[in-house]
Amino acid sequence: MRELTYGSRGWTQWLSRLPRSSAPRPQVLKAAEGIVRAVRLEGDRAVIRLTARHDGVRLTSGRLRVKPDEIRALAAQADRSLVAALRRMARRIEEFHRRQLQSGFRSELADGSVLEEVVRPLASVGLYVPGGAGAYPSSVLMSAIPARVAGVERIVVVTPPRTLEESPAVAAALEIVGVGNDVFRIGGAQAVAALAFGTKTVPAVDRIVGPGNAYVTAAKRLVRGQVEIDSEAGPSEVAILADESADPGWVAADLLAQAEHGSGDEVVVLVTPSTEVAEEARRLVDEGIASVANPATTRRALARHGAVVLVKDLEEGVAAVNALAAEHVEVLTKRADRVARGVVGAAVFVGPFSPVAVGDYGIGPNHVLPTGGGARFASPLSVRDFQRRQSLVRMTEAGLARVTEDVVRVALAEGFRGHAQSVLTRFEGE
Repeated sequence: MRELTYGSRGWTQWLSRLPRSSAPRPQVLKAAEGIVRAVRLEGDRAVIRLTARHDGVRLTSGRLRVKPDEIRALAAQADRSLVAALRRMARRIEEFHRRQLQSGFRSELADGSVLEEVVRPLASVGLYVPGGAGAYPSSVLMSAIPARVAGVERIVVVTPPRTLEESPAVAAALEIVGVGNDVFRIGGAQAVAALAFGTKTVPAVDRIVGPGNAYVTAAKRLVRGQVEIDSEAGPSEVAILADESADPGWVAADLLAQAEHGSGDEVVVLVTPSTEVAEEARRLVDEGIASVANPATTRRALARHGAVVLVKDLEEGVAAVNALAAEHVEVLTKRADRVARGVVGAAVFVGPFSPVAVGDYGIGPNHVLPTGGGARFASPLSVRDFQRRQSLVRMTEAGLARVTEDVVRVALAEGFRGHAQSVLTRFEGE
């Protein structure tokens, strides 16, 4: 991990080179464009051909869908203690997300006119569940539960063809949340395209959520507008704001926990006014690399995007953290509650007993979060992402008469005589 001073030229240059929310690499986008186009034009035939090419699995149209009894059989192979933990996790996630439900509002005016905001669930959503080394049953719960709480009628799941056999816990998670009826063994950009446009076998949906690799992300960007998407997910991030009261061992452990995700592009940053904490945490990070899940990629992430940022005080520390607008922020300082109120992060963890890992594994809030500085303008996945809102306007004659002069005046000022007339015609001949 490099050492930087906040506000220095080195800090500015390093910040500018971090992975940010931006367009995919040109070669990735070009490849995804070809895949999306093929699926849009050829449907199942393209999905089958691309699955054989990219996943090495030959399917037939009859094998695209995973039958519910297959999922149940695979779920039965999962470790029982793990399944019990997932069930407890699911209950906590559901309890938190039920508090996000909104029903809209209704205003009745004195003239009898009624104005409403009507909230309805989306009719259908697609959940992308990654496979291979990135098969996470926890993410199944985080995506499916808010959709179910919102009242989405049809939840369609896509996942690479080997995921369920290689990771029975993913099958168990599907069973726990009750979304095992529409599961398809396809992944990659072709799965995203199938969900967006529909094929003979795979139904089209209204929104696609769930993390994936660079090709999945590029495909989601390409189909946005045909459907809505959650976000263009990037590498995992953590920024830890710590003062002299922080335990350097705990700081190091939390930095390593985010660096071990496996892409080698993770962003792990310690922001501190304490040179003692900075030096000891760096030493312990170096010592701990061998103990994490992916030592090689962890080492690469720390070399590329890892940093200790020295600040003069906590006020400057908050400014540094907010410039990052990271996916995860930990506040390990004196009076942490007060400090955290000024912090920008997608998920903020306050105090020494709130490591990011508890947010990853189901205390309640969602762990599908904006990355790449997206916390400045985006929010965690929630029930609201699976709802749509519409206005309902029911004017009485008296209510329309009350606003006619204003409507006509502004319509004419904007050059829309027809708009004005559509209101005036209702009162002609009176």
